[in-house]
Amino acid sequence: MLRSLSDLVANIVAPTTQEDDEQGKDEDFTMMMKKKNSSSINGGNNATSSPPSISQKEEQQLRRRVDPDSSSSDDGVGRGDGHHENVTAPDDNDNSEEDIVSAPTSEADRMTLFNNLNLTKYINKDVMSVASLPIFLFEPTTTLQRIAEIFEHGHALLILANSQQDPVMRMAYVAAFAVANYAGSERTGKPFNPILGETFEMVGGGGAGFTAATAATDDKRDDDAANDSTTKNFYLLAEQVSHHPPIGAAHAECTNHYEYSITSAPKTKFHGNSVTIYPINYTTVQLKSQRQETYRLRRTPVTAVNNLIVGGSMWTDTHGTLEICSDDGVTTCTLQFEQCGSFGEGHYEVMGTVRRNGVPQVAICGLWNEGLDAVACDVDGNPIDDADPISLWRVDPAYVEASKKNKYSMTPFVDRMNACDASSLGALVRRRNSGRACDLSAAVVDDGDRLLLPSDSRLRPDREALQRGDISTAARWKGRLEEQQREERRRRDAEGTEYKPRYFTLRRRRGAEEEESNDDDAPMAIPYDVDLERFRRRADAAIMAATTMAPAAGDDDDDDDGADDDCVKFAPW
Repeated sequence: MLRSLSDLVANIVAPTTQEDDEQGKDEDFTMMMKKKNSSSINGGNNATSSPPSISQKEEQQLRRRVDPDSSSSDDGVGRGDGHHENVTAPDDNDNSEEDIVSAPTSEADRMTLFNNLNLTKYINKDVMSVASLPIFLFEPTTTLQRIAEIFEHGHALLILANSQQDPVMRMAYVAAFAVANYAGSERTGKPFNPILGETFEMVGGGGAGFTAATAATDDKRDDDAANDSTTKNFYLLAEQVSHHPPIGAAHAECTNHYEYSITSAPKTKFHGNSVTIYPINYTTVQLKSQRQETYRLRRTPVTAVNNLIVGGSMWTDTHGTLEICSDDGVTTCTLQFEQCGSFGEGHYEVMGTVRRNGVPQVAICGLWNEGLDAVACDVDGNPIDDADPISLWRVDPAYVEASKKNKYSMTPFVDRMNACDASSLGALVRRRNSGRACDLSAAVVDDGDRLLLPSDSRLRPDREALQRGDISTAARWKGRLEEQQREERRRRDAEGTEYKPRYFTLRRRRGAEEEESNDDDAPMAIPYDVDLERFRRRADAAIMAATTMAPAAGDDDDDDDGADDDCVKFAPW
Protein backbone atom coordinates (compact mmCIF):
# COMPACT_ATOMS: atom_id res chain seq x y z
CA MET A 1 0.00 0.00 0.00
CA LEU A 2 1.15 3.51 -0.77
CA ARG A 3 1.38 5.76 2.23
CA SER A 4 -0.92 8.77 2.22
CA LEU A 5 0.07 11.78 0.19
CA SER A 6 0.11 13.95 3.29
CA ASP A 7 2.52 11.57 5.03
CA LEU A 8 4.91 11.25 2.11
CA VAL A 9 4.83 14.73 0.63
CA ALA A 10 4.55 16.90 3.74
CA ASN A 11 7.23 19.56 3.85
CA ILE A 12 8.83 18.53 0.56
CA VAL A 13 11.91 20.61 -0.06
CA ALA A 14 14.87 20.33 -2.38
CA PRO A 15 16.41 16.85 -1.84
CA THR A 16 19.32 16.82 0.54
CA THR A 17 22.72 15.47 -0.41
CA GLN A 18 23.23 11.93 0.83
CA GLU A 19 26.00 11.48 3.39
CA ASP A 20 28.59 8.83 2.74
CA ASP A 21 28.48 6.73 5.90
CA GLU A 22 30.66 3.91 4.67
CA GLN A 23 34.15 5.06 5.61
CA GLY A 24 36.12 2.10 6.78
CA LYS A 25 33.42 -0.52 6.14
CA ASP A 26 35.18 -2.05 3.16
CA GLU A 27 38.38 -2.43 5.17
CA ASP A 28 36.43 -3.85 8.13
CA PHE A 29 34.78 -6.41 5.86
CA THR A 30 38.14 -7.52 4.47
CA MET A 31 39.50 -8.02 7.96
CA MET A 32 36.37 -9.91 9.00
CA MET A 33 36.64 -12.30 6.07
CA LYS A 34 40.16 -13.18 7.15
CA LYS A 35 38.88 -14.42 10.51
CA LYS A 36 38.34 -18.15 10.44
CA ASN A 37 35.07 -18.30 12.36
CA SER A 38 33.48 -15.00 11.43
CA SER A 39 29.69 -15.34 11.35
CA SER A 40 28.02 -11.98 10.77
CA ILE A 41 28.25 -8.65 9.05
CA ASN A 42 25.93 -5.74 8.60
CA GLY A 43 24.50 -6.37 5.13
CA GLY A 44 22.37 -3.26 4.76
CA ASN A 45 23.03 0.32 3.89
CA ASN A 46 26.56 -0.38 2.78
CA ALA A 47 26.51 1.45 -0.52
CA THR A 48 28.42 4.61 -1.13
CA SER A 49 26.61 7.55 -2.65
CA SER A 50 29.40 9.11 -4.69
CA PRO A 51 29.82 7.49 -8.11
CA PRO A 52 33.33 6.66 -9.27
CA SER A 53 34.59 9.34 -11.62
CA ILE A 54 35.34 8.72 -15.28
CA SER A 55 39.07 9.00 -15.72
CA GLN A 56 40.76 10.64 -18.69
CA LYS A 57 42.17 7.26 -19.69
CA GLU A 58 38.69 5.72 -19.76
CA GLU A 59 37.42 8.61 -21.83
CA GLN A 60 40.19 8.08 -24.36
CA GLN A 61 39.32 4.39 -24.46
CA LEU A 62 35.69 5.26 -25.09
CA ARG A 63 36.63 7.61 -27.93
CA ARG A 64 38.86 5.04 -29.61
CA ARG A 65 36.26 2.29 -29.07
CA VAL A 66 39.12 -0.19 -28.81
CA ASP A 67 39.73 -2.55 -25.90
CA PRO A 68 43.38 -2.08 -24.85
CA ASP A 69 43.25 -4.70 -22.13
CA SER A 70 40.48 -7.25 -22.00
CA SER A 71 42.39 -10.16 -20.52
CA SER A 72 39.96 -10.41 -17.61
CA SER A 73 36.32 -9.84 -18.38
CA ASP A 74 32.93 -11.02 -17.28
CA ASP A 75 31.88 -11.95 -20.76
CA GLY A 76 31.90 -10.50 -24.23
CA VAL A 77 33.45 -11.13 -27.56
CA GLY A 78 35.07 -8.39 -29.56
CA ARG A 79 34.55 -8.33 -33.27
CA GLY A 80 36.33 -6.92 -36.26
CA ASP A 81 34.41 -5.53 -39.17
CA GLY A 82 33.86 -8.11 -41.88
CA HIS A 83 34.61 -11.08 -39.63
CA HIS A 84 31.52 -13.30 -39.61
CA GLU A 85 32.35 -16.66 -38.09
CA ASN A 86 30.04 -18.37 -35.63
CA VAL A 87 31.09 -19.00 -32.05
CA THR A 88 33.00 -22.26 -31.71
CA ALA A 89 31.16 -24.68 -29.44
CA PRO A 90 33.00 -25.60 -26.23
CA ASP A 91 34.29 -29.08 -25.63
CA ASP A 92 32.00 -31.02 -23.30
CA ASN A 93 35.09 -32.03 -21.31
CA ASP A 94 36.47 -28.48 -21.15
CA ASN A 95 36.78 -27.42 -17.51
CA SER A 96 38.77 -24.25 -18.18
CA GLU A 97 35.92 -22.09 -16.93
CA GLU A 98 36.00 -21.44 -13.21
CA ASP A 99 32.97 -23.65 -13.16
CA ILE A 100 31.08 -23.10 -9.93
CA VAL A 101 27.66 -23.90 -11.25
CA SER A 102 25.54 -24.28 -8.14
CA ALA A 103 24.80 -21.52 -5.66
CA PRO A 104 26.07 -22.05 -2.10
CA THR A 105 23.20 -22.86 0.23
CA SER A 106 24.55 -21.50 3.54
CA GLU A 107 26.43 -18.43 4.71
CA ALA A 108 29.42 -20.60 5.60
CA ASP A 109 29.53 -21.96 2.03
CA ARG A 110 29.19 -18.45 0.62
CA MET A 111 32.07 -17.22 2.75
CA THR A 112 34.18 -20.20 1.65
CA LEU A 113 33.38 -19.40 -1.97
CA PHE A 114 34.26 -15.75 -1.38
CA ASN A 115 37.68 -16.73 -0.07
CA ASN A 116 38.28 -19.40 -2.74
CA LEU A 117 37.60 -16.90 -5.52
CA ASN A 118 39.84 -14.36 -3.79
CA LEU A 119 37.18 -11.70 -4.21
CA THR A 120 38.79 -9.46 -1.58
CA LYS A 121 41.12 -8.16 -4.30
CA TYR A 122 38.10 -6.63 -6.06
CA ILE A 123 36.90 -4.56 -3.10
CA ASN A 124 36.38 -0.91 -4.16
CA LYS A 125 36.78 -1.93 -7.81
CA ASP A 126 34.41 -2.05 -10.77
CA VAL A 127 33.64 -5.78 -10.81
CA MET A 128 31.62 -5.41 -14.01
CA SER A 129 34.84 -4.73 -15.91
CA VAL A 130 37.55 -6.72 -14.12
CA ALA A 131 36.03 -9.85 -12.59
CA SER A 132 34.89 -13.13 -14.15
CA LEU A 133 31.94 -14.15 -12.00
CA PRO A 134 30.51 -17.67 -11.46
CA ILE A 135 27.52 -18.59 -13.58
CA PHE A 136 25.10 -19.13 -10.69
CA LEU A 137 25.07 -15.36 -10.05
CA PHE A 138 23.53 -14.70 -13.48
CA GLU A 139 20.03 -14.58 -14.89
CA PRO A 140 19.31 -15.45 -18.55
CA THR A 141 19.16 -11.86 -19.83
CA THR A 142 21.68 -9.27 -20.99
CA THR A 143 21.98 -5.60 -20.08
CA LEU A 144 20.64 -4.75 -23.54
CA GLN A 145 17.45 -6.58 -22.62
CA ARG A 146 17.36 -4.68 -19.34
CA ILE A 147 17.36 -1.45 -21.37
CA ALA A 148 14.32 -2.72 -23.26
CA GLU A 149 12.51 -3.58 -20.01
CA ILE A 150 11.79 0.09 -19.34
CA PHE A 151 9.01 -0.16 -21.94
CA GLU A 152 7.15 -2.76 -19.92
CA HIS A 153 5.37 0.17 -18.25
CA GLY A 154 7.05 3.06 -20.03
CA HIS A 155 5.40 2.58 -23.41
CA ALA A 156 1.92 3.47 -22.11
CA LEU A 157 3.26 6.21 -19.86
CA LEU A 158 4.98 8.04 -22.72
CA ILE A 159 1.86 7.81 -24.84
CA LEU A 160 -0.06 9.36 -21.95
CA ALA A 161 2.59 12.04 -21.56
CA ASN A 162 2.34 12.89 -25.24
CA SER A 163 -1.44 13.33 -24.93
CA GLN A 164 -1.31 15.90 -22.11
CA GLN A 165 -1.98 19.56 -22.89
CA ASP A 166 -0.54 20.80 -19.58
CA PRO A 167 3.31 20.95 -19.65
CA VAL A 168 3.41 20.16 -15.92
CA MET A 169 1.45 16.95 -16.42
CA ARG A 170 3.59 16.02 -19.41
CA MET A 171 6.61 16.21 -17.12
CA ALA A 172 4.77 14.26 -14.40
CA TYR A 173 4.18 11.35 -16.78
CA VAL A 174 7.75 11.48 -18.07
CA ALA A 175 8.85 11.27 -14.43
CA ALA A 176 6.55 8.27 -13.91
CA PHE A 177 8.17 6.69 -16.98
CA ALA A 178 11.61 7.15 -15.41
CA VAL A 179 10.55 5.76 -12.02
CA ALA A 180 8.65 2.79 -13.46
CA ASN A 181 11.95 1.50 -14.82
CA TYR A 182 12.96 0.57 -11.27
CA ALA A 183 9.93 -1.64 -10.63
CA GLY A 184 11.92 -4.59 -11.98
CA SER A 185 15.20 -3.74 -10.26
CA GLU A 186 14.60 -5.99 -7.26
CA ARG A 187 15.87 -8.96 -9.23
CA THR A 188 19.28 -9.86 -7.83
CA GLY A 189 20.49 -12.02 -10.73
CA LYS A 190 23.20 -10.37 -12.81
CA PRO A 191 22.46 -9.96 -16.53
CA PHE A 192 25.21 -10.97 -18.95
CA ASN A 193 27.45 -8.20 -20.26
CA PRO A 194 26.66 -8.01 -23.98
CA ILE A 195 29.32 -9.05 -26.43
CA LEU A 196 30.80 -6.25 -28.49
CA GLY A 197 28.51 -5.89 -31.51
CA GLU A 198 25.64 -7.77 -29.84
CA THR A 199 22.16 -6.38 -30.53
CA PHE A 200 18.65 -6.65 -29.19
CA GLU A 201 15.47 -5.70 -31.03
CA MET A 202 11.87 -5.47 -29.89
CA VAL A 203 8.66 -4.83 -31.78
CA GLY A 204 5.68 -3.85 -29.64
CA GLY A 205 6.02 -2.11 -26.29
CA GLY A 206 4.13 -2.41 -23.06
CA GLY A 207 3.34 -5.23 -20.69
CA ALA A 208 0.20 -6.49 -19.01
CA GLY A 209 1.36 -5.33 -15.59
CA PHE A 210 0.56 -1.63 -15.97
CA THR A 211 -2.61 -0.18 -14.46
CA ALA A 212 -3.52 3.35 -15.51
CA ALA A 213 -6.20 5.04 -13.43
CA THR A 214 -8.32 7.82 -14.89
CA ALA A 215 -6.58 11.19 -14.63
CA ALA A 216 -8.32 13.93 -12.65
CA THR A 217 -7.62 16.54 -15.32
CA ASP A 218 -9.50 18.20 -18.11
CA ASP A 219 -7.24 16.45 -20.60
CA LYS A 220 -8.68 13.41 -22.27
CA ARG A 221 -6.30 10.48 -22.13
CA ASP A 222 -5.21 9.18 -25.49
CA ASP A 223 -7.34 6.13 -26.27
CA ASP A 224 -4.31 4.58 -27.94
CA ALA A 225 -2.62 4.30 -24.52
CA ALA A 226 -4.78 1.26 -23.85
CA ASN A 227 -5.01 0.18 -27.48
CA ASP A 228 -2.84 -2.58 -28.91
CA SER A 229 -2.57 -0.67 -32.20
CA THR A 230 0.21 1.49 -30.78
CA THR A 231 2.35 -1.54 -29.99
CA LYS A 232 2.42 -2.42 -33.69
CA ASN A 233 4.17 0.87 -34.38
CA PHE A 234 6.84 0.49 -31.69
CA TYR A 235 10.40 -0.61 -32.45
CA LEU A 236 13.56 -0.68 -30.33
CA LEU A 237 17.14 -1.41 -31.39
CA ALA A 238 19.98 -1.72 -28.89
CA GLU A 239 23.65 -2.39 -29.62
CA GLN A 240 26.75 -2.93 -27.49
CA VAL A 241 29.03 -0.23 -28.86
CA SER A 242 32.02 -0.61 -26.52
CA HIS A 243 33.43 -3.49 -24.52
CA HIS A 244 35.90 -1.72 -22.25
CA PRO A 245 34.38 0.25 -20.70
CA PRO A 246 31.06 -1.57 -21.31
CA ILE A 247 28.68 0.79 -23.13
CA GLY A 248 25.32 0.04 -24.68
CA ALA A 249 23.26 2.36 -26.88
CA ALA A 250 19.59 2.08 -27.76
CA HIS A 251 16.96 3.98 -29.71
CA ALA A 252 13.20 3.41 -29.72
CA GLU A 253 10.34 5.02 -31.59
CA CYS A 254 6.57 4.81 -31.43
CA THR A 255 5.06 6.44 -34.49
CA ASN A 256 3.36 9.78 -33.75
CA HIS A 257 4.01 9.45 -30.01
CA TYR A 258 7.63 9.48 -28.86
CA GLU A 259 11.31 8.79 -29.45
CA TYR A 260 13.70 7.49 -26.78
CA SER A 261 17.49 7.36 -26.82
CA ILE A 262 19.96 6.14 -24.22
CA THR A 263 23.69 5.61 -23.98
CA SER A 264 24.38 3.48 -20.92
CA ALA A 265 27.87 3.20 -19.42
CA PRO A 266 27.21 1.69 -15.98
CA LYS A 267 29.88 1.37 -13.35
CA THR A 268 29.91 -0.82 -10.27
CA LYS A 269 31.73 -0.75 -6.95
CA PHE A 270 32.23 -3.92 -4.92
CA HIS A 271 32.16 -3.43 -1.14
CA GLY A 272 32.57 -7.04 -0.01
CA ASN A 273 29.05 -7.87 1.09
CA SER A 274 27.35 -5.58 -1.41
CA VAL A 275 27.81 -4.07 -4.83
CA THR A 276 26.60 -0.65 -5.97
CA ILE A 277 25.54 -0.01 -9.58
CA TYR A 278 26.00 3.54 -10.85
CA PRO A 279 23.85 4.11 -13.98
CA ILE A 280 26.02 6.62 -15.85
CA ASN A 281 23.72 7.39 -18.77
CA TYR A 282 22.80 9.95 -21.40
CA THR A 283 19.03 9.68 -21.81
CA THR A 284 16.55 11.74 -23.82
CA VAL A 285 12.82 11.45 -24.46
CA GLN A 286 11.12 13.38 -27.26
CA LEU A 287 7.34 13.67 -27.32
CA LYS A 288 6.13 13.85 -30.92
CA SER A 289 3.02 15.95 -30.49
CA GLN A 290 2.87 19.43 -32.03
CA ARG A 291 5.12 20.72 -29.25
CA GLN A 292 8.01 18.35 -30.09
CA GLU A 293 9.43 18.65 -26.57
CA THR A 294 12.61 16.86 -25.52
CA TYR A 295 13.35 15.82 -21.94
CA ARG A 296 16.74 14.96 -20.48
CA LEU A 297 17.38 12.69 -17.51
CA ARG A 298 20.26 14.61 -15.96
CA ARG A 299 20.80 12.50 -12.84
CA THR A 300 19.64 9.02 -11.83
CA PRO A 301 19.73 7.12 -8.50
CA VAL A 302 22.05 4.23 -7.72
CA THR A 303 21.09 0.65 -6.87
CA ALA A 304 22.80 -1.45 -4.20
CA VAL A 305 22.59 -5.25 -4.05
CA ASN A 306 23.11 -6.28 -0.44
CA ASN A 307 23.93 -9.49 1.47
CA LEU A 308 26.06 -11.01 -1.28
CA ILE A 309 27.98 -13.14 1.20
CA VAL A 310 26.35 -13.02 4.64
CA GLY A 311 23.39 -11.42 6.36
CA GLY A 312 20.50 -13.41 4.88
CA SER A 313 18.77 -13.19 1.51
CA MET A 314 20.07 -10.78 -1.09
CA TRP A 315 18.01 -7.62 -1.49
CA THR A 316 18.23 -4.38 -3.43
CA ASP A 317 17.88 -0.73 -2.51
CA THR A 318 17.61 2.11 -5.03
CA HIS A 319 18.39 5.52 -3.60
CA GLY A 320 19.54 8.94 -4.71
CA THR A 321 18.25 11.77 -6.88
CA LEU A 322 16.42 11.72 -10.20
CA GLU A 323 16.50 14.98 -12.15
CA ILE A 324 14.65 15.66 -15.40
CA CYS A 325 14.51 18.89 -17.39
CA SER A 326 12.73 20.00 -20.56
CA ASP A 327 14.80 21.22 -23.48
CA ASP A 328 13.86 24.86 -22.81
CA GLY A 329 14.75 24.53 -19.12
CA VAL A 330 11.35 25.88 -18.03
CA THR A 331 9.87 22.64 -16.68
CA THR A 332 11.92 20.49 -14.30
CA CYS A 333 11.36 17.57 -11.97
CA THR A 334 13.45 16.47 -8.99
CA LEU A 335 12.62 13.26 -7.16
CA GLN A 336 14.40 11.81 -4.15
CA PHE A 337 14.60 8.02 -3.74
CA GLU A 338 14.95 7.41 0.00
CA GLN A 339 17.72 5.12 1.22
CA CYS A 340 16.50 2.17 3.24
CA GLY A 341 17.05 2.74 6.95
CA SER A 342 16.89 0.52 10.00
CA PHE A 343 14.08 -2.06 9.94
CA GLY A 344 13.22 -1.11 6.36
CA GLU A 345 12.30 2.51 7.12
CA GLY A 346 11.97 4.57 3.95
CA HIS A 347 12.50 1.59 1.63
CA TYR A 348 11.00 2.21 -1.84
CA GLU A 349 9.80 5.76 -1.03
CA VAL A 350 9.99 8.44 -3.73
CA MET A 351 8.99 12.08 -3.36
CA GLY A 352 9.60 15.36 -5.11
CA THR A 353 8.05 18.10 -7.21
CA VAL A 354 7.51 19.27 -10.77
CA ARG A 355 8.47 22.91 -11.15
CA ARG A 356 7.64 25.51 -13.75
CA ASN A 357 10.06 28.45 -13.91
CA GLY A 358 11.45 27.25 -10.59
CA VAL A 359 8.08 27.30 -8.78
CA PRO A 360 6.60 23.99 -7.51
CA GLN A 361 3.39 23.08 -9.33
CA VAL A 362 2.79 19.41 -8.55
CA ALA A 363 4.03 17.16 -5.76
CA ILE A 364 4.80 13.55 -6.68
CA CYS A 365 5.16 10.69 -4.25
CA GLY A 366 4.84 6.94 -4.06
CA LEU A 367 6.85 3.74 -4.01
CA TRP A 368 9.14 2.90 -6.91
CA ASN A 369 8.09 -0.75 -6.82
CA GLU A 370 4.33 -0.04 -6.68
CA GLY A 371 3.29 3.27 -8.22
CA LEU A 372 3.19 7.06 -8.13
CA ASP A 373 0.62 9.74 -7.33
CA ALA A 374 0.61 13.43 -8.21
CA VAL A 375 -1.25 16.30 -6.51
CA ALA A 376 -1.30 20.07 -6.92
CA CYS A 377 0.94 21.78 -4.36
CA ASP A 378 1.73 25.23 -2.97
CA VAL A 379 4.92 27.20 -3.53
CA ASP A 380 6.60 25.28 -0.70
CA GLY A 381 5.86 21.94 -2.34
CA ASN A 382 3.15 20.92 0.15
CA PRO A 383 -0.06 19.33 -1.21
CA ILE A 384 -3.08 21.61 -1.37
CA ASP A 385 -5.64 20.32 1.12
CA ASP A 386 -8.65 20.05 -1.21
CA ALA A 387 -6.71 18.98 -4.32
CA ASP A 388 -7.60 15.61 -5.81
CA PRO A 389 -4.63 13.27 -6.29
CA ILE A 390 -3.92 11.78 -9.69
CA SER A 391 -2.76 8.20 -10.02
CA LEU A 392 0.05 8.29 -12.56
CA TRP A 393 1.04 4.66 -12.47
CA ARG A 394 0.41 1.41 -10.58
CA VAL A 395 1.80 -2.10 -10.84
CA ASP A 396 -0.88 -4.75 -11.19
CA PRO A 397 -0.69 -6.93 -8.02
CA ALA A 398 -1.53 -10.03 -10.04
CA TYR A 399 1.48 -9.31 -12.21
CA VAL A 400 3.70 -9.12 -9.14
CA GLU A 401 2.38 -12.44 -7.87
CA ALA A 402 3.12 -14.05 -11.23
CA SER A 403 6.74 -12.88 -11.07
CA LYS A 404 7.15 -14.58 -7.68
CA LYS A 405 6.57 -17.93 -9.39
CA ASN A 406 9.41 -17.35 -11.83
CA LYS A 407 12.79 -18.82 -10.92
CA TYR A 408 14.52 -15.51 -11.63
CA SER A 409 11.61 -13.31 -10.43
CA MET A 410 11.01 -12.12 -14.00
CA THR A 411 7.69 -10.49 -14.73
CA PRO A 412 5.50 -12.10 -17.41
CA PHE A 413 6.55 -9.36 -19.84
CA VAL A 414 10.26 -10.05 -19.36
CA ASP A 415 9.68 -13.79 -19.46
CA ARG A 416 7.80 -13.53 -22.76
CA MET A 417 10.42 -11.19 -24.19
CA ASN A 418 13.16 -13.57 -23.14
CA ALA A 419 11.25 -16.60 -24.37
CA CYS A 420 10.94 -14.99 -27.79
CA ASP A 421 7.21 -14.28 -27.72
CA ALA A 422 7.30 -10.49 -27.47
CA SER A 423 8.08 -9.53 -31.06
CA SER A 424 8.36 -10.77 -34.60
CA LEU A 425 12.12 -10.97 -34.11
CA GLY A 426 11.57 -13.06 -31.01
CA ALA A 427 9.21 -15.33 -32.91
CA LEU A 428 11.90 -15.89 -35.51
CA VAL A 429 14.35 -16.85 -32.76
CA ARG A 430 11.82 -19.29 -31.35
CA ARG A 431 11.26 -20.89 -34.74
CA ARG A 432 14.98 -21.07 -35.32
CA ASN A 433 15.44 -22.84 -31.98
CA SER A 434 12.73 -25.34 -32.88
CA GLY A 435 14.08 -25.99 -36.38
CA ARG A 436 11.04 -24.39 -38.02
CA ALA A 437 10.53 -21.53 -40.48
CA CYS A 438 14.23 -20.95 -41.04
CA ASP A 439 13.47 -19.30 -44.36
CA LEU A 440 11.87 -16.43 -42.43
CA SER A 441 14.77 -16.11 -40.01
CA ALA A 442 17.14 -15.80 -42.97
CA ALA A 443 15.06 -13.08 -44.67
CA VAL A 444 16.83 -9.80 -45.40
CA VAL A 445 15.77 -6.17 -45.39
CA ASP A 446 16.69 -3.79 -48.19
CA ASP A 447 20.12 -2.86 -46.77
CA GLY A 448 21.31 -6.47 -46.84
CA ASP A 449 20.89 -7.14 -43.11
CA ARG A 450 18.97 -10.18 -42.06
CA LEU A 451 15.57 -9.61 -40.53
CA LEU A 452 16.82 -11.67 -37.61
CA LEU A 453 20.30 -10.41 -36.86
CA PRO A 454 22.76 -13.17 -35.86
CA SER A 455 23.96 -10.78 -33.14
CA ASP A 456 20.62 -10.90 -31.27
CA SER A 457 20.94 -11.44 -27.51
CA ARG A 458 18.35 -14.21 -27.59
CA LEU A 459 20.72 -16.32 -29.70
CA ARG A 460 23.51 -16.29 -27.09
CA PRO A 461 24.32 -19.94 -26.34
CA ASP A 462 25.27 -19.31 -22.70
CA ARG A 463 22.05 -17.36 -22.12
CA GLU A 464 19.98 -20.03 -23.87
CA ALA A 465 21.58 -22.81 -21.81
CA LEU A 466 21.00 -20.95 -18.55
CA GLN A 467 17.37 -20.36 -19.50
CA ARG A 468 16.95 -24.11 -20.10
CA GLY A 469 18.45 -24.79 -16.69
CA ASP A 470 21.60 -26.41 -18.11
CA ILE A 471 24.01 -24.63 -15.80
CA SER A 472 27.13 -26.63 -16.71
CA THR A 473 26.67 -25.99 -20.43
CA ALA A 474 26.03 -22.31 -19.75
CA ALA A 475 29.28 -22.08 -17.78
CA ARG A 476 31.27 -23.76 -20.57
CA TRP A 477 29.76 -21.48 -23.21
CA LYS A 478 30.49 -18.46 -21.03
CA GLY A 479 34.15 -19.49 -20.80
CA ARG A 480 34.32 -20.09 -24.57
CA LEU A 481 32.86 -16.67 -25.31
CA GLU A 482 35.38 -15.03 -23.04
CA GLU A 483 38.23 -16.83 -24.78
CA GLN A 484 36.93 -15.94 -28.23
CA GLN A 485 36.66 -12.31 -27.12
CA ARG A 486 40.37 -12.36 -26.34
CA GLU A 487 41.12 -13.97 -29.71
CA GLU A 488 39.11 -11.29 -31.53
CA ARG A 489 40.86 -8.52 -29.63
CA ARG A 490 44.29 -9.95 -30.53
CA ARG A 491 43.23 -10.27 -34.18
CA ARG A 492 42.13 -6.62 -34.34
CA ASP A 493 45.36 -5.52 -32.71
CA ALA A 494 47.42 -7.54 -35.18
CA GLU A 495 45.50 -6.10 -38.14
CA GLY A 496 45.52 -2.59 -36.73
CA THR A 497 41.75 -2.30 -37.19
CA GLU A 498 39.47 -0.15 -35.07
CA TYR A 499 36.06 -1.40 -34.00
CA LYS A 500 33.12 0.67 -35.22
CA PRO A 501 29.53 0.10 -34.10
CA ARG A 502 27.14 -0.85 -36.84
CA TYR A 503 24.08 1.25 -36.01
CA PHE A 504 25.42 4.01 -33.72
CA THR A 505 28.17 6.62 -33.90
CA LEU A 506 29.90 8.49 -31.09
CA ARG A 507 28.73 12.08 -30.95
CA ARG A 508 31.24 14.91 -31.01
CA ARG A 509 30.57 16.70 -27.76
CA ARG A 510 29.64 20.33 -27.57
CA GLY A 511 30.53 22.78 -24.81
CA ALA A 512 27.56 22.09 -22.51
CA GLU A 513 27.88 18.33 -22.93
CA GLU A 514 31.61 18.57 -22.19
CA GLU A 515 30.88 20.24 -18.86
CA GLU A 516 28.14 17.77 -17.93
CA SER A 517 30.15 14.66 -18.71
CA ASN A 518 33.01 15.97 -16.55
CA ASP A 519 30.72 16.68 -13.57
CA ASP A 520 32.12 14.42 -10.83
CA ASP A 521 28.89 14.70 -8.83
CA ALA A 522 26.67 13.45 -11.66
CA PRO A 523 28.78 12.21 -14.59
CA MET A 524 27.04 11.50 -17.87
CA ALA A 525 27.95 9.14 -20.66
CA ILE A 526 29.15 10.56 -23.96
CA PRO A 527 26.15 9.88 -26.22
CA TYR A 528 26.05 7.65 -29.26
CA ASP A 529 23.60 8.68 -31.99
CA VAL A 530 21.64 6.14 -33.99
CA ASP A 531 21.84 5.97 -37.78
CA LEU A 532 18.20 6.94 -38.29
CA GLU A 533 18.04 5.86 -41.93
CA ARG A 534 19.18 2.31 -41.15
CA PHE A 535 17.11 2.24 -37.94
CA ARG A 536 13.91 3.13 -39.75
CA ARG A 537 14.53 0.63 -42.54
CA ARG A 538 14.83 -2.11 -39.94
CA ALA A 539 11.84 -0.74 -38.04
CA ASP A 540 9.64 -0.82 -41.15
CA ALA A 541 10.68 -4.39 -41.96
CA ALA A 542 10.22 -5.62 -38.38
CA ILE A 543 6.84 -3.95 -37.92
CA MET A 544 5.64 -5.33 -41.25
CA ALA A 545 6.75 -8.80 -40.21
CA ALA A 546 4.94 -8.42 -36.90
CA THR A 547 1.66 -7.58 -38.63
CA THR A 548 1.86 -10.11 -41.47
CA MET A 549 3.69 -13.16 -40.12
CA ALA A 550 1.26 -15.89 -39.15
CA PRO A 551 2.28 -18.10 -36.21
CA ALA A 552 3.77 -21.41 -37.23
CA ALA A 553 2.25 -24.59 -35.90
CA GLY A 554 3.89 -25.59 -32.68
CA ASP A 555 5.38 -22.17 -31.95
CA ASP A 556 4.45 -22.60 -28.30
CA ASP A 557 6.71 -25.61 -28.01
CA ASP A 558 9.62 -24.86 -25.69
CA ASP A 559 11.77 -27.72 -26.98
CA ASP A 560 14.99 -26.32 -28.44
CA ASP A 561 16.62 -29.68 -29.12
CA GLY A 562 15.52 -29.80 -32.74
CA ALA A 563 17.36 -26.73 -33.92
CA ASP A 564 18.30 -26.88 -37.57
CA ASP A 565 21.98 -26.36 -38.35
CA ASP A 566 21.01 -24.14 -41.30
CA CYS A 567 19.23 -21.64 -39.04
CA VAL A 568 20.74 -18.40 -37.80
CA LYS A 569 23.45 -18.91 -35.20
CA PHE A 570 24.87 -16.38 -32.77
CA ALA A 571 27.58 -14.32 -34.49
CA PRO A 572 27.95 -10.73 -33.25
CA TRP A 573 31.20 -10.02 -35.11
